[in-house]
Amino acid sequence: MKKKKVTPKKEKFNSDTFFKTKLDIKGHMVFNAFLICLLFIGAISLLVMATNIQVDSRKSIIDYEENSSVTYDVTVRKNNFYQSNTLGMNQLYPTTIIDKINIHYKYNFKTEQLGDYQYKYFTVADLVINDQDINHRQGERLLTRSYQLENTMTGKVIASDNYSLEKDYVIDYATYNTFVNKYRTTYALIVDAYLKVSMHVAIVDECDGKTVELEKVMDVTIPLATNPVKITTNNPKDVKDSVYSESSSMAHSYCFVAFAVLMFIAAILLFVQEFRKVMKSERAQTRYINKLNRILSANNEVIVRVKNKINLANHNIIEVESIEELLDAQNELRIPIAYFETKSNKEGYFVIVNGKEVWRYIFRVEEEK
Repeated sequence: MKKKKVTPKKEKFNSDTFFKTKLDIKGHMVFNAFLICLLFIGAISLLVMATNIQVDSRKSIIDYEENSSVTYDVTVRKNNFYQSNTLGMNQLYPTTIIDKINIHYKYNFKTEQLGDYQYKYFTVADLVINDQDINHRQGERLLTRSYQLENTMTGKVIASDNYSLEKDYVIDYATYNTFVNKYRTTYALIVDAYLKVSMHVAIVDECDGKTVELEKVMDVTIPLATNPVKITTNNPKDVKDSVYSESSSMAHSYCFVAFAVLMFIAAILLFVQEFRKVMKSERAQTRYINKLNRILSANNEVIVRVKNKINLANHNIIEVESIEELLDAQNELRIPIAYFETKSNKEGYFVIVNGKEVWRYIFRVEEEK
């Protein structure tokens, strides 16, 4: 019996299908596109950071040394116990033998460079009387009196690298002690009193438009209305330091710039690579679609396109190398060729099913080398 000729419906890929193919390709590029954007943003951020780095600089304008000393000795009244008329520092002194207290201040300022310096100094004696309870604990302040031993003295040193000062003061111990004893007996108080003799020295210098002022205070504390007397000194430590002029400026970090350039290059190379992949894929798919349309158009009487995949399990599959060989087999078998896609717009099967035997030609996208 003669087999009836089958005329399948003619089908081609349309522009909608081709557009979907391009969208699929872009979907696979999401990660690389994100990475490219990240590299560009990172490079721009590094460049912005590199051009906005604030650098703090310090310039030494004065290197100086400052040292001082305060010493004293005690002139004693005539007595039967002490052979010398003068007693040295750091001793206990019976109140009744103290006549005068001789204080010697010494101050020295030295720099590494010549300059013009202004100086000032003054010396003051502060008499302080505090309340004292029966347990000899110091209480609230009762009275304070200041005595200007030397008024403020000022001067200027021209084109010099140092300034030295030595001053001597004689303290009439009996005068201050008598005052405190009279105050105590007048008001029937138990008091704690002392005389603090302080010398203030200051150096003022102007260099590079900046005013530098250094000040040092040297103290001698003399207890009053007590027996025996222990005199103490307070002399600040020697100083060796520098005065700096500080400024801020904007600087470029070449390390950041280098990293930014590398990130730009990496982003451009990755972009070019992905662009080439897209172009290759589009050209390959264009060839795939054009060739498929030519095959379908030229053989629309014997090729039918099916929507569902044909289950080829448990069949004896005979692979053919070209569509021409499959057409020859169809011509002999007189069985329509079925075409279905196994990978959307990328791969499809042309098959002839004859019982348990299947002649198959696999049609794929041909990528560029």
